[in-house]
This record gives sequence, C-alpha cells and structure tokens, in this order.
Amino acid sequence: MPDDVQSNHISDGPSGGKGFSWIDSLGRDWQIEADPEHIALEHGSMRIDIARGDFARDLYCSPAAGRTVVRFSGDSEDIGFLVTAADFELLMQRIQCRPETPDQAQTREAKEASARRSIWPKMTAVSIWALMLASLAFLPFVGVAFAVGAAVLLLIDRRRHRPNAANTHIRVLGTVSWVWLAWGVGVCMLSSWTWIHPIDSGVLAAASVSTGDGEHNWTVGILALLVVLISLSVHEAAHAISAWWCGDDYARSLGRVTLNPLAHIDPFGTVILPALLFYWGGPVFGFAKPVPVRLSGVRRFRRAHILISIAGPGSNLLLAALALSMLFAAGCVLRPLIPAADFATLPNLWELQVTMTGFAGAEVLSIFLCGLKLAVMVNLFLAAFNMIPIPPLDGSWVLEHLFPMSLGRFYAAIRPYGIIIFLGLLWSDALTTLLLPAIVVMSVISEIFSRCLLG
Repeated sequence: MPDDVQSNHISDGPSGGKGFSWIDSLGRDWQIEADPEHIALEHGSMRIDIARGDFARDLYCSPAAGRTVVRFSGDSEDIGFLVTAADFELLMQRIQCRPETPDQAQTREAKEASARRSIWPKMTAVSIWALMLASLAFLPFVGVAFAVGAAVLLLIDRRRHRPNAANTHIRVLGTVSWVWLAWGVGVCMLSSWTWIHPIDSGVLAAASVSTGDGEHNWTVGILALLVVLISLSVHEAAHAISAWWCGDDYARSLGRVTLNPLAHIDPFGTVILPALLFYWGGPVFGFAKPVPVRLSGVRRFRRAHILISIAGPGSNLLLAALALSMLFAAGCVLRPLIPAADFATLPNLWELQVTMTGFAGAEVLSIFLCGLKLAVMVNLFLAAFNMIPIPPLDGSWVLEHLFPMSLGRFYAAIRPYGIIIFLGLLWSDALTTLLLPAIVVMSVISEIFSRCLLG
C-alpha cells in the first residue's frame, strides 16, 4: 500500500447530485465534481481543477488492499484518497473512463519504465556524496580528508558504471567532481602553506583595506543583485532537474531546466526584495518563481518530493563552496599586497573591502573579489533560509513528508497563510534566530580566512 494514505481514512461515499464527497488521507472532506471534461476538488478555500487533457498526468489510480488509491496533483500539493470499489467506479463513470485491468496496468508500467530508462537521467547517491566531499577539499589541512573520501567514492562509482549511454550522466557528474577535486586539493595546499608561513613584511603593500564609510556603495548593490539573480536561477534549476531525475518532467516541459534567469524571475522576490534588503543594510537574499511538481504517477513520491526540496538549498551550498574556494585562493595569492596590521584591525572577513592600485586590471580584480564574498554570503543565507520549516519554504515540504501524520494536518492548515508568516518573520528578530546556522558558519569561515591571510 502506498505510504501516503491510511486505511482508516476511507471514502465518505457519494453525496448525490452532480458532486460527491471524499475524505483524504489527512482527514479533510473534499467536495468533488467530475464530468468527461474536467475534475474539480474543493475544500474550504483550496481548489484543484484538472482538465481532461491532464488526466493522464495529474490523476493516478492504483489498487490497494481491496480498495483503490486515487491521487490528484494540484499546483501546491498532491491529494490522496483510499476509496471503495463503488466510489472508484462512480468516478470512472463520471469522467467516462474505464479502469485498467491488472494486465493492462502491468504493460503500461513496463512501457513507462522503459521510457524512463531512455529519457530520464540516472543518478546515484555515491556520485552525489562524492561531489559534496570534493566541494570541501579546499579547506586548509582538513581538506585532505575530504579529498581522499571523494576520490574513493569516485573510483567506486566509476567501477560500478561502465561507459555507455545509460550511464552518461553519472560519468559526466564524475568528471565534474574530479575537476572540482583537483581544484580543491590545489587550494588546500596553498591555504595550508600560507597558514604556517608568516607574511613577508618587506613586501610593499599595493592595496588599502577599510571597513567603508557607512554609505551605500551602489557598485556593491548591483553586484549583490546579480549574485542573487544567478543564485536563485541555479536554485530553481536544481529543483527542476531533480524533479526530472525523479521521473517528473513537467517542470522541464515548461522550460525550467535552465540557468536562464528569465525563466525563474519573480518581480518581488528576485528584484525588489533583495534591493530593499540591501538598502536597509540587512542580509541580501530573495526567492524566485516556485518550480511546479507533478508527482502523482511517481512511485515513492514522498521520497522524491524530499529530494526535490533539498536540491535547491544543496545547490546554494555548492555555489558557496565554489565561491569560497576561489576567495581562499585569491586571498592567499594576494596577501602580500594587504598590510597585515590593517587587516588585523578589521572585525571580520565580511566587512573587508580591498581597493587595489598600481597594476593593470586592479579595479576589475577588486570587483571580482567583492563578488566572491557576496556569493558566499548570499548562498549561505539562501540555503539556511530555504530550509526553515515554514511554508512555502523548502524545509516545510521536507518535514511534511518525513512526518506526514504528525505534521501533515498542521502544514495543510497554515500553507495558505505562508506569505503572511514569511512577512512576519521578515519584520521581526525571529528571522535572525532562524538564520543562526548560516551566521555561525560565516563566523567560522572568517576565522579560517583570517588565519590563512595573516599566516
């Protein structure tokens, strides 16, 4: 029996007339109207409409323990019912469809499985873990342990998957991981060397370090908006790609499997909100248009929804790791240009502003370093912010599907008011408390960077 419905939540039976009433797996009473052209479900202010052309995608039926599981996919959630044979037959009569025989269902599932093997990319947990470990190989000293772990996993994954068309995506990801691993090992060696060697005081500084004059730097503001735009595009593209890998190509059909920001921009969350946060002096982050998910026909759909939800924050952590490794490398190479005495007076890395002078491209290099610093900050805050377990953020979907019976009703009740809760957090100190993990990580990063820079 699918794990999203419970046997004690059975159909409430036909209510006569044009519509009828069913009780879903969370105990909510839905009024259902069905005809050959569409199906409409309504519960309070929630409504789901499915046109006939979308029946194959958004309506999923499967026999289970003498009854039938019926699942409808909406824009924000899937609604599951466990109904009797009579109630299921009533629905089929209303929409003028006949249920499949077991042989027909088995044939259809075999065809779909064959199509998935040829269409959807394959991915393994080993390759994902290898990529994550490789992204941490740049850290001084301890990065060696992460590098060894990533190399072992990559070798295991490569031996398991021979080079063929079905394993193309796994091997491409493995190649990316090897490149990232090589970069990380190089940065690890450089940062470890600078850690144990003091700065040569005889080198003349060609840079100045300051904490700024408190006024808004519009160059930094534009950089911050660009970083937010790129980070959100990667975040949403990661959701869409993971949904595709899990067997749902609806987002891909809408053109969301792309890094093109135009496909993901939300006018308020992607542009206006980050601009206001920068103007007010707060941490700069935002949100983009959510990726639509249709998991009604995907087996183990709750597991798939969890993977899709954490893919976005995970992509932000990978971006933060990449930007931080580049910042470490740049800091170690350029540290003779930065007076140690001036740097030692700064509160932390995040208030560091370096103005390069005396060589070609110095201004461009300064802007690049500032962009790297912003990329680390923005992506850490985006990852921490999106994992807050409050609708409509990704963390709420993870908890809802991890603990469906204890939290399902709670999230179903507060999800319509998610934007109000979000605005309340935005205007209160509670948001700072919830973002504490990102703040702690930034503090640790600042200490490590300071030690590498000062030697």
